[in-house]
Amino acid sequence: EKQGLKQLKPWSTGTTIAGVVFKDGVVLGADTRSTAGETVADKNCEKIHFISPNIYCCGAGTAADTENVTGMISSQLELHKFRTGRESRVVTALTLLKSHLFRYQGYVSAALVLGGFDCKGPHLFTVFPHGSTDSLPFCTMGSGSLNAMAVYEQGYKEDMTKEEAMALTKRAIRAGIFNDLGSGSNGGLWGIKA
Repeated sequence: EKQGLKQLKPWSTGTTIAGVVFKDGVVLGADTRSTAGETVADKNCEKIHFISPNIYCCGAGTAADTENVTGMISSQLELHKFRTGRESRVVTALTLLKSHLFRYQGYVSAALVLGGFDCKGPHLFTVFPHGSTDSLPFCTMGSGSLNAMAVYEQGYKEDMTKEEAMALTKRAIRAGIFNDLGSGSNGGLWGIKA
């Protein structure tokens, strides 16, 4: 701070977002509470964003950043689809997202759970604000992520049906809502299937 640089302070996203892969697709879930510091700013904030008909994304972090990043990637994928004449692949969306976020080195506050189904099957990724990614069978992000992860670790099994995956994700989001003050209001689920 002596040289005029301010040290970044840790922050909490105030969100619970989650996703799980099932036999034929992916289920994404999110709470709907938006916070501004310790104040509830919006009780019905949409955190599940459209990327393409076969790809959706949950966002934690600054609402404007997640909305603009996912909107920009959605339009780039639409142009790519027109150019190639093929359906968008999830890994293409992942590459565009992580390249954009890496360019800004974490200053674009968008932590994302990306899920979709393409010619290679179901895919689920986490994308961190600095551009690093993970590919997992289930994942959570946000301030309620530890509570949701406990539910996933206890209840996950391979080759679940869509109904089992939806029920598990519903329980995971509910755990985040009930055990994290920054998460809350309602929960939303989105299933992506072949």
